[in-house]
Amino acid sequence: KEIEDKILHVLSTSQGNILEDATAIQILSEAKAVSNEIADKEAVAETTQAAINEARVGYAPCGAYNAVLFFCIRDMAGIDPMYQYSL
Repeated sequence: KEIEDKILHVLSTSQGNILEDATAIQILSEAKAVSNEIADKEAVAETTQAAINEARVGYAPCGAYNAVLFFCIRDMAGIDPMYQYSL
């Protein structure tokens, strides 16, 4: 937001050819550097997200099995209260 405000301020206050304004060129260069940095971080974030999703999918069968096991044990207490404390 700050860089955007700087760019808009320079564009509104510049007179003549904007390519001759050193301040405008410097601000635009800073904006480009920040944009490139954000793009690099976004690429790293996408790679990390793909690795996390791959690991999550690997644990899905184990999670499904454990969910079935949990609910079976929980429901066994309804059959006989002994099962509630013996397991």
